[in-house]
Amino acid sequence: MFLLFYLIKNLFGGIHMKIHSNSGKRKVRKKKKEEIRKSRLELQIIASFLVIALIISAIYGICIFRHEKILEKFGTDGKIVSESGKTISFKSKEEKEKELRLEKEKKAAKEALIKVEREKKEYEKSHINPTKNALITQECIIVNKKIEMTVSSDKIVKSDDNKYHLFSCSMSDEFPDEINDLSTIKEISTKESGNKVKFDFDLNIGTDKSRLNKMFAVYVLYNGIYHKIGKEQYITNPEVLAYRTVKRNDHGKKGILPAVHLLNSNDLAQLGVKQCIYNVRLAELCNGQGVNYKYNGKTYSFNSGWVGSLDTVVRRLSSQGIQMTLVILNDSSSSVITHPKSRGARANYYAFNTAEDEGIARLSAAASFLADRYSGGAYGTIDNWIVGNEINARAEWHYMADVGVDQFTKEYAKAFRIFYNGIKSTNANARVYLSLDQQWSISQNNKKYYAGKDVLDLFNKEISSSGNIDWNVAYHPYNYPLTNSCVWQENSKVVHRKGTQIITMQNIDVLTDYLSRSEFLTKNGEVRSVLCSEVGYSSSKGAPLQASSLVFAYLQAENNRHIDGILISRELDDAGEAAIGMSVGIYRKLAWTYYQNIDTNSSQLYIDQVSAFIGKDVKKLLTPR
Repeated sequence: MFLLFYLIKNLFGGIHMKIHSNSGKRKVRKKKKEEIRKSRLELQIIASFLVIALIISAIYGICIFRHEKILEKFGTDGKIVSESGKTISFKSKEEKEKELRLEKEKKAAKEALIKVEREKKEYEKSHINPTKNALITQECIIVNKKIEMTVSSDKIVKSDDNKYHLFSCSMSDEFPDEINDLSTIKEISTKESGNKVKFDFDLNIGTDKSRLNKMFAVYVLYNGIYHKIGKEQYITNPEVLAYRTVKRNDHGKKGILPAVHLLNSNDLAQLGVKQCIYNVRLAELCNGQGVNYKYNGKTYSFNSGWVGSLDTVVRRLSSQGIQMTLVILNDSSSSVITHPKSRGARANYYAFNTAEDEGIARLSAAASFLADRYSGGAYGTIDNWIVGNEINARAEWHYMADVGVDQFTKEYAKAFRIFYNGIKSTNANARVYLSLDQQWSISQNNKKYYAGKDVLDLFNKEISSSGNIDWNVAYHPYNYPLTNSCVWQENSKVVHRKGTQIITMQNIDVLTDYLSRSEFLTKNGEVRSVLCSEVGYSSSKGAPLQASSLVFAYLQAENNRHIDGILISRELDDAGEAAIGMSVGIYRKLAWTYYQNIDTNSSQLYIDQVSAFIGKDVKKLLTPR
């Protein structure tokens, strides 16, 4: 107001000056007049703005006053009634704050939903539903007398609890695909699920809780049921437990099945053999008393007569520097070591008992006992062990009811593991072999035999998928038919192709080539050892023919780097075999002299005689590998 009074005063003061001034010159008057005019204009403008500001302030004050009166009269519920009776709504402060809060909550909920959907997509991308082959076992090994089992997968397997559950069972049982009742199976470890998970648990070696021959499998709890998500596994490195490891006696391929009653003679030394093979009848060994052996907390007894005989053979041959191979045979249809599906039948030998825990325990103890006794020391050393005899010749040499080649081979693979674990956990340098006859791609009698190739394929698949170990092949490459002693000749059933029906020493390269395929190699990428552990040629059609075939067979083995031995059957003729035209013994025959000299400085002389006999250079008929 003061500013307004000042402006009015100055305005009228200027007018008064104009009326009453009688002094000054005209020029000064004119100049003053112009200044006054400008000042008046400026003041008028300022006065106009001030008047407008006063009017706006007055209106705002009236609005505030009326608003306070309305709130004072009607409250803050956001509603008033006009004079006409119409309800007028407006938003209160609280409502605005509430709306803002709700908007924030909606935004947060939307962001949370987006996050959940994103996480769900990521989960689905990184997880898979449970399947029997969801996991791959990288290893199941013994480390410091504990077992470490590592499993992996590209995607994590879905579960209710985000955990992997490890179970164990006897090889006499089977892991079910689903488990509803945990009382039927033993859980031994639990780990958080992931792309790579390691379980570790006790081996319990040397106790009745030993897990040396146990199976292990991983499950997940999904929709309230335990689902198996990987192939069952066994340990793969029993050799780390070995306590009687001895250096192998590898120093030549030439071998023979000796006549026991001639062991006191100097014949084997004169023959110059580097290897010998011998059979043990396991049921007879286990059926008797006299030699006790403690295994996994229990004492087992073995037949002292059989043990004594075996001691003599192994000790005598070892003392002569001859490498020993032992064939483990089950000679009983009723023993505890005999498979339930093999009992009561008549055959030469029978399948081992992998279906009952008592049989598994007895076989495990026998394997450990034999390896412990014949790994260096007073009784000599056995370097090579063959489990069974010509197992694909099911009805005669490894009898089991015809359950089909798949189940038959699976049961044999279990038995092989028992002996492998028992032997290798004692002597790490020992080799363990499976045994096949010469029937390769086609069985000569489907009711009695399986094709060797089928058994080999299934055995490799079973062993590889459930814990790969260093198995090897003992092969019997007899001629076809058995009485045919002309080994260097091909025929329709003996050819140098993978699909050959029969494998003899003429086309033994088919076997070693087949084992050189990547899926058959050892864990270290090596071709598995092959022993031609039983092969012979009859002299019934002439001594020169037998001698020539023997030379050809030895040269074929010597020129194949994957063959580690050829063991001729036999030193002396067997009366039963001779009766059917199989006079394969070489003692005091021409074949003895040829075999004696084939790896000496005189070898070329005998090779030339063989070439002259067959009318061809025998060396050009070989298939080196």
